[in-house]
Amino acid sequence: MSEHRPQCSFRHAELWLPLALAMLSVGCQSAHYHAATMPTDLRAPATGGAPNMSLARLSGMVGGTSKLAAGDLLQVTVLSGLEDEATDKPARVADNGSINVPLVGLVDVAGLDEQQAAERVRTAAIERGIYRNPQVTVQVAERATNHVTVLGAVAEPGTHEIPRSSSNLIAAIAAAGGFTEEAGTEVEVLRQPRNILAQQQSAGASSIQLASYSTASAESAAARSQRIDLAMVDQSSPQTYDIGDQDVVMVHPEEKRVIHVAGLVRQPNQFEMPHDQDLHVLDAIALAGGKSSPVADKVYVIRRLDERQEPKVIQVSMNEAKTNGKENLRLAPGDLVSVETTMLTTTVDTLSNVFRITAGVGGNVLSF
Repeated sequence: MSEHRPQCSFRHAELWLPLALAMLSVGCQSAHYHAATMPTDLRAPATGGAPNMSLARLSGMVGGTSKLAAGDLLQVTVLSGLEDEATDKPARVADNGSINVPLVGLVDVAGLDEQQAAERVRTAAIERGIYRNPQVTVQVAERATNHVTVLGAVAEPGTHEIPRSSSNLIAAIAAAGGFTEEAGTEVEVLRQPRNILAQQQSAGASSIQLASYSTASAESAAARSQRIDLAMVDQSSPQTYDIGDQDVVMVHPEEKRVIHVAGLVRQPNQFEMPHDQDLHVLDAIALAGGKSSPVADKVYVIRRLDERQEPKVIQVSMNEAKTNGKENLRLAPGDLVSVETTMLTTTVDTLSNVFRITAGVGGNVLSF
């Protein structure tokens, strides 16, 4: 066999028939590379780590609940200095983010904290000629909450209440106890049509009006499902991760990443890759019980980067991999690692078999 063509036969063919057929289908004419000198774009990327690392990257998105939001019930006190002009009234933050202060009128307060809201009311009262120098205090009497259902690979799946002022994806996952070990980085958010929710809320004849929801158009209704990869998050666009009332968050379990090991190994099989660390050629061979021939050295890694392209064949030397990091190739999900038969391994295996047979016959003769 030429050094530039992979062998297409494996031990334990019954375990590897689908892979063997795949190799035969391309006639074993795939591009052939050496591990130490292969192009960078063919190398497997480093493992990104567990999903909790992505949560750490997003932790800055989970703010406190000090900001006022639509639906919050406030207690607004305005003291003008004259006893008969003091007001102390509750005010609900409306859908548009404003409150209606007696005599003063509508004042936008959503997104402010209590102190900032009080100053906003005071400024509006002076500018509108209602009071000269009033003292204003604003206190939150009741926080509005969103009811968010979190399912999938989380510690406490179910419906959780989240303060509306900090209702985002990470807060929802945190309320559900965080990720389980099976969690992947992909999350799906099912967003409810906001106009339907508004009708349901108003039908209860409640004096409390919850968050504003614009009428869902046909376009928005068709885009209610959103997939987010936490490994690719962008903190510069936090609005992408906002969660509304009655939304559903599904944390998908991580898809199993496997590699296959065949050829001159003691236990050829399929092995699952760890999700938080890299796996290299020598690691894969160790998982398969080590090489079955003491002189085996040549390894082929068959890697398919795209289903539409022929697989790439990468040659690795086990001896060189022990001292050369580039030779000890980092594996990618789906890789097939085959420890190849060579003239040397065949000769040594034949001599070993002859020695065992001769020793066995000799022992039997001596026993008589």
